[in-house]
Order: sequence, then C-alpha cells, then structure tokens
Amino acid sequence: MRTVFLLTALAATGCLNQLIPPHASPSNPNVPVTIDLPSIPDDVFFALKAPADAHAELCANDGSHPMFPNDADQITKAFCQDLVPGGSMPQPTGLADLLQLLGLDFKDPNGGNGTGGNPAFAVLGHSSALTARNVSALTPTAFVFTPPPTDGSKPSGYVFLAYDPGEQFVEVAAHDPVADAVNLYLVLFDKACKSAPGGCAWNDLLTPNLITGWSNVRIYESTTSLNDTVADCRQCHAPKDSGPTMLRMQENVAPFTHWFSNATSGGKSLLKDFHAAHGTAEDYVPIPAALMDKSDPAQFAQLVGQAGFATQPNAFDSAIIESQLAAVGSSVTWQAIYDHAVAGQFIAPPYHDVKVTDTAKLTNMTQIYQQWMGGKADLPDIRDVFLDEALRDLSFAPKAGLDGRGLLTQMCQQCHNANLDPTISRDKFLVDQLDQMTRAEKDVAITRLDPNEQTFKRMPPLLFHTITQAERDLMIAELQQ
Repeated sequence: MRTVFLLTALAATGCLNQLIPPHASPSNPNVPVTIDLPSIPDDVFFALKAPADAHAELCANDGSHPMFPNDADQITKAFCQDLVPGGSMPQPTGLADLLQLLGLDFKDPNGGNGTGGNPAFAVLGHSSALTARNVSALTPTAFVFTPPPTDGSKPSGYVFLAYDPGEQFVEVAAHDPVADAVNLYLVLFDKACKSAPGGCAWNDLLTPNLITGWSNVRIYESTTSLNDTVADCRQCHAPKDSGPTMLRMQENVAPFTHWFSNATSGGKSLLKDFHAAHGTAEDYVPIPAALMDKSDPAQFAQLVGQAGFATQPNAFDSAIIESQLAAVGSSVTWQAIYDHAVAGQFIAPPYHDVKVTDTAKLTNMTQIYQQWMGGKADLPDIRDVFLDEALRDLSFAPKAGLDGRGLLTQMCQQCHNANLDPTISRDKFLVDQLDQMTRAEKDVAITRLDPNEQTFKRMPPLLFHTITQAERDLMIAELQQ
C-alpha cells in the first residue's frame, strides 16, 4: 500500500453547456472582459489504469502491515477484503453503501452531529480547493468524518469523506494507524447516463439522483498515474514534495467565515441561501435533511488540529479578517495572504467576504432548482452563481495589471514549481525556474495556452482559472523571450 495524498479532483461528465446563460460584457474594470466557465475535458483521466489494475495497486502490501489489509487504513481495509480468506471486494452501488463501508453512515438521521453513532459533519459554502469554481451556498461541499476524541488526544484510524454535487467521484482521507500517516484517495464511479447518448444531464449530477445507481467503482491513489494529471493534489497537501502530507483547512478558527453554522451570523446567512433552494426536507447527501443546520466546522477544525495539522500554510484568520472588514471595509491581513498567493508562494486564500455569489444569479438558479424539484423544468448547471467582480479576489481570475511573468506566476506556479514531484512530466515546465527553461519547453507551454485546446492539455485548466485573451497574449509574449 502506498502513502497517498488527498485531492479534490475532476470527473468527466456529459454537460448541457447550452443551458448555461452567457456572461454579459462587463462595465466594471474589475470584471474580466471574458469569463470562461469551469468546464472539464472529457479526457482528463485518460491515463488512469483499468479498475482491476487500480485495485491491485491499492491492495499491494508494502510489508509494513503484518495483518494487511485489516491493520491498514479504513478504505484499504474495506476494499481489499478479497485478500482475506473467504472475503470479497465490496461493490457499492451508491453513497450509502460507501459510507457504511467507511464507518461514516448516519445511525440516527434525527440525532446529533458526531453523537449517538452518527459521524461528524461540516458544510463549506466557498472553497479554495481544485473544484472551488463550482462550490457555493447553493452547491456546497459536504464533509463527513470521524468525530474527534473528546479528551483532546490524537485520533487514530479516522476517515474523512468529501462530497461535491456534479462530479462522479468522492474524495476520501483515511488515517493509517500503523504508519501514522494520512492516505488520500479518489473514488470514481459511473452513473448509467455516462454511456447514454449525450451523456449525463445536470438532472443526473446536481441532484440526489447522483448518489444511487453507481457501477464500476474504482479507487485511485494520487501518487500513481493520477499524480501526473491536472488533478494532482500535492500543490495543496504537500507543497514541498519531500515534506509530510497534511490535511487542509485554511479557515480553522472561529467564526469560520465560509462554513455553514447556526453559531455565526455568516453561517446562518449561508444556510438561509441553501434552504431557499433545497428547502428543509431534501437530504443534502450524505447529510440527512433534519441534521443540515447542525453543520459544525469547529469539529472539523478540532479533528484537523488533534491530528497534528493545526498550523496551516497561508491560513485565513476569520476573526481578524472579519473584524478588519467591519471596521474599515478592507483587511490588511487578507491582503497579505492574497499577495502571497499572487506571488506563487501559497495556494489562494478564500474570499474576504462571506458571500461569493451574485444576488441575481443566485436568485435565478434558486428558482430554477425549485422548479425542477416541482417537476416543472429541466435543470441547467446551477453552479454558475459567482459574483463576476469578485473573480479576481477569489483567484479564479488573475490580479488586474500583472505583466506576463506575474500572470504565469499566479496562474501556473502553484502546480509548476521545483518543490513538487520531480519525476512527473509537469515538472518540465517550472515557472519559478523560467529563465532556465529551454526554448523547446517554452514552446510546448505556448501551445498549451491555445484557447481552442479542449483536452486535458489546455492551460490554465478551465476548472481552476479563467483568463482573458489579452492576459493570454502577455503570458505567451513572456514565454517567447
């Protein structure tokens, strides 16, 4: 079994792009002149191994576990039972099966958060992870995890599961008690619509329909071929490849600005936006409807801290940032961590304000979702609700006024720097060593900036960033030197 890294990743989906409303030409100078939507290329995972080979890789014992797989982390233990006499590999047909295998199933849908046999959970309305451009109060990320030990001790054998609607995957982080290491996995699955003419519709992917009818479930470790795709998680969870893997929670102090919570004004506001669309009776899987308002980011922070990851790179101090914004309308603390990200030193910070959504867009998509629930409308991609004038501060678009090198640094260096895995092909293009790059390597990078490129080769990936043609031209001109 290989040590792996948590990643928030991509999945190829059949998209009804024609149903997404186009963005109008902006008059605000802070709004990018053109805004690409965060589409995902169909071939993003073309290099992954076949399911049987991925399973063999997952279940390869490295010799450090004398009772393998039963003394390994929970996902390896659950899915490698075919190595045990009389055992078999499970075939989950939906999220409920997977949660049960991981010990994260809700025993009491009307009970508590992390009590009475229930797992702990927290819901995030704005993310700085790989799928950040699709996460909002309308389609938040749900985290379900092992409750932290109440005595404050270091947890052992814990499990995290992250769920985002719209993607045919879930992410799992599982602690290996023998190695005392965090292993992180991408669990891919197929819906029947994937092979249907036209592929999956948003009705299949952005509703509770997503969590049932799974087939071809397979698990990939990010240190394998997944590591050499745009879904590699090391830029976030192991920013120095030689260092330890870490769990990430940038907003790990109260009031947890972008997390759903009935204990904070911002958290209540996000819950209100969520309920306006989903009501109070719809399960936001994997979280039962009756428990949604009990989302508790403090438990998430507690487990991350007790696991040894309380100190976060480029952390977002919610209390200080919110107090500065309330006092003077801006935050020097937030500006400092944003500038660090622009300089290519850290991953992007979360947005400085609670809301990342445009009121008109959110209202429109909320109404459309309500109509769909009532059986009266087709569903478009309801995730397109972001405030266009916030895209630069969200780091979805680059800081205004950067030159070509500055644009390459902010848009590309997080994934292309010398601190990451030197054995993968992406390491041939290192923004922090741009002056040492060969002409041939720069020319390859220029071809990747072609806006007509629709494959996994397109850079920067649309799921992460949007750039204007003028910004693209500046980046190309820098690479032509």
